[in-house]
Amino acid sequence: MRAAASLLFSTLFAASAQAQDWATIENCTVDTPAIHEAVFAPSDFATLAAKAAQIPNSTGKFWQITSPEGNVSHLWGTFHSADPLILTLPTPVIDAIQSARVVAVEVDFTLKSRQAYRDAQMMEGRFKDASDPFDFEPGDGTIAGLSPEVSSWVRDRAFELGWTEDFDLVLSLPGIAELLLSDPCEDFVEGIYPIQDDYIQLLGRMAGASVLSLENSDEFVTYLAENQDTARAIIATYAAYLMPVTSNAERATSYALYQQGLLGVGAVWDAAFQQQVYGPGAADTLRLTDAYLLDERNQTFLARAAQDLAQGGTFMAVGSAHLPGENGLVALLRGAGYTVTRIPLPGEAP
Repeated sequence: MRAAASLLFSTLFAASAQAQDWATIENCTVDTPAIHEAVFAPSDFATLAAKAAQIPNSTGKFWQITSPEGNVSHLWGTFHSADPLILTLPTPVIDAIQSARVVAVEVDFTLKSRQAYRDAQMMEGRFKDASDPFDFEPGDGTIAGLSPEVSSWVRDRAFELGWTEDFDLVLSLPGIAELLLSDPCEDFVEGIYPIQDDYIQLLGRMAGASVLSLENSDEFVTYLAENQDTARAIIATYAAYLMPVTSNAERATSYALYQQGLLGVGAVWDAAFQQQVYGPGAADTLRLTDAYLLDERNQTFLARAAQDLAQGGTFMAVGSAHLPGENGLVALLRGAGYTVTRIPLPGEAP
């Protein structure tokens, strides 16, 4: 993603250009996943775990799905990272992928034609135009209603990705939201290692499975173009993750929670973190974000996978946050008549 525009914010940017220097190899590299209690402050692990216990299906990454006809498929909660610790999949998961008839992923980004390739370069919907309904007020350096400090984190991220510092004058809100989905710690291996989702897709293809895309590549941008409040909520939610850190303790903790299958604890910690950044209003912002990114998309995923799940032999790989909760995929699948049983893995919590 690249854009060239005027330099109206060059003075502001000069003062904050080094802010993303926190995303160093040292801060991004985890040797041993471990829960660091200090990262939960002002809360603590026990408090978060107690709250997580109230979330349905809050523990476990790997589940067996059995259709009413008795056909078996699998559900796996992914971690969107290319870190070797994340790419090292448990043997039962590898076996399920390699024996699958269909591997279903959130989005299959492979392009199906030369025209599709050309269309992708146009980035339709990512740029503003004369009919764009979003109102930006250049001059104070803020982005999508964020504070100057958080806006500076977003601006630095855009610059790191190759945009000019006034990128928000040319990108639409959906374009900014999409830009923020990338993790600064993944910059070091982009184009070299695949994130876990793409690795699973590759393993499936190599084993002869067909690939099912549970969402079209342009649906995210199209939806946000029609839902301004959700676009702003997602921008705020993901901007918070750009807060500078001084160690890899947060990353090591998130890896440990994932490896132990403590998905509910991760969700509760995320809510507490958002409140730390934004205050009490964070709850409404995160609720709006999750209503689309998780709840609504879960319904879409289930509808698009239904035929293959009924037939069996499907390996469904989606972000682990999609699994737990009343509107999570485990609950939705059970509500649709499937028997869904957790498959405990070594190292996971009981």
